[in-house]
Amino acid sequence: MPEGRILVTGASGLVGRDCMEYYSKLGYTVTAVSRKPPLQTYGAQFLSVDLSDEDACVKAFSPLTDVVQIVFAALHEEADLVKGWQAKGHIDRNGLMLRNCVEAVLKGAQGLKNITILQGPKAYGVHVHPVRPGAREDRDEDRSIPNFYWAQEDYLKERQIGQPWSWNVLRPALVIGMAVGGAMNLIAAIGVYASVLKLRGESLHFPGKGSVMLEATDTGVIAECAEWCLRSEKSKNQCFNITNGEFMSVKEEWPLIAECFGMKPGEEKPLSFKDDLPQFAEEWDQVREKYGLKAPKLDWFLGQSTQFAEFVFGRVPSAPSAMSCIKVRKAGFNGMLYTDEMLKKWFRKYQEEGLLPPSEGKSEMNKL
Repeated sequence: MPEGRILVTGASGLVGRDCMEYYSKLGYTVTAVSRKPPLQTYGAQFLSVDLSDEDACVKAFSPLTDVVQIVFAALHEEADLVKGWQAKGHIDRNGLMLRNCVEAVLKGAQGLKNITILQGPKAYGVHVHPVRPGAREDRDEDRSIPNFYWAQEDYLKERQIGQPWSWNVLRPALVIGMAVGGAMNLIAAIGVYASVLKLRGESLHFPGKGSVMLEATDTGVIAECAEWCLRSEKSKNQCFNITNGEFMSVKEEWPLIAECFGMKPGEEKPLSFKDDLPQFAEEWDQVREKYGLKAPKLDWFLGQSTQFAEFVFGRVPSAPSAMSCIKVRKAGFNGMLYTDEMLKKWFRKYQEEGLLPPSEGKSEMNKL
């Protein structure tokens, strides 16, 4: 059994939930941290802590003397998701949250080995301008754009000088996983849309504009990479892009997504997830009642994911991004996943957890 404790922050979010489950299944002692309880703890100790409160962090984390790794997946987002990405308050708060956590842990954990944090394609400015194809770590970052990434990364680099522990920055692409109330949860947004159309007796119409090419990263791959960072000598003090290993188009995967709900793919009918999906609230309540779902009301279930879906479905202009993952492969991590396998897995998991209605019919999805 692995020795030491893993501290996972943001445990109710996409990445934190999967890290909590993955490390627990490997036999690590896990302490999961978030302000609201996760759906499940998988045997982990759960602590509700406000990471922006320094005293609360010291009280909660300094007694954890056996922590060997911090997986910092906590994230504060502003009400206006996109505008908030460059806001000073957004940057300051996320930087403060990491500092409070790390400093509190270091008061007690003398055997700390690694701190891993999360960034993404915004490190290369994809939300502002076109990005060089095959964006590389340590070459193509755009630090001229305000971003909390730099506050967190620079703090870790400076704090680590002369210390026995190492740091890592993981940069996933479009993150796909399971959560309730997240800011960027594509599976939940599509799931609500599909469930309501099915309730109406309609086919699954494609709501986007064109075929947007994307890279995605399964949260299971992120969890595996974080644990690899703890063990690998070659990973120390490095930034790594990490994706599933192939491009995807939601439009091209639409027939498969329809199958996951026992539906037929429909026509192209553009829809604004941000403006139109909130109007599905009453029908979503009908879906919840019909199937006895655990999922909460629409606004609580989706959080700010409707804003994020505008990017994925091409309703908000954005530059294509393609991140190179050669660096992490050369260092020895080779986690990867086909897009269809990822989508089938997550729609099935949401259905099994009672967050989305069942497909009500056999499909290839059930063979996985």
